[in-house]
Amino acid sequence: MSYSKACCTIPPVESNYSSVGTIEKVGELDCYVVGPADAKKAIVIIYDIFGLHNNTKQFADVLAKRCNYKVVMPDFFRGETCPVSALGNFDTLMAWINKHATFEIAEAGLKTVVDWLRSTGVVAGGVVGFCWGGKMAAKYSALDSPRFFEGIVMVHPSFVDVKDAEIATAPVLALPSKDEPDMTEYMEILAKKPFGNKCQHHRFDDMPHGFAGARGDYTNELNVKRTTEAIQLTVNFLNGVISENHPNL
Repeated sequence: MSYSKACCTIPPVESNYSSVGTIEKVGELDCYVVGPADAKKAIVIIYDIFGLHNNTKQFADVLAKRCNYKVVMPDFFRGETCPVSALGNFDTLMAWINKHATFEIAEAGLKTVVDWLRSTGVVAGGVVGFCWGGKMAAKYSALDSPRFFEGIVMVHPSFVDVKDAEIATAPVLALPSKDEPDMTEYMEILAKKPFGNKCQHHRFDDMPHGFAGARGDYTNELNVKRTTEAIQLTVNFLNGVISENHPNL
């Protein structure tokens, strides 16, 4: 398993973005929700270690507008986001992860949200994970039964592990930055799956880790351009894999 040193050191940016979504209670989870209330398709976003940051809300807002799906971002950490003081200290960071950001926490939250989405009439969806969330999205694929997520998007993922590719049960769109390890082997494993020809890999070699999430600089023209590209790649990919299995949606 490989991880990006940048993931453990780059702090979140300050953002004064005014989000357009709302916070809704789903079970015990606060969720940021944006998009049509009566949507039949949804995207669940698994944020990075900085939680419901304005940048990730901005990504969610633009994504919802472009795809016209319901977009939901659960607060898995329940407000206990990673303290900036933990960055640069791997042991401290891992202690925080083991307390607030285990896969078991993410799994329980995702199941709760998927059940809620189905109860509101949503038929199918995709999952988008940033950094930590990319890892969680990939691992959850093996447990997603009956399948709800028709596609998995990993945006500058952390802790990339080929074992996650081996257990994947849905197509993957990988969007690593220059700071992530090479994902060629990961994608080669996916290519051997029945859905392998639907998987995609686009590397952003001129962007740092976190560029589309809480560490992205929206005052930087190139950063905005690349984030917009990442959003459009996500929309195109999820539209394709969802419509193939649900042509009447």
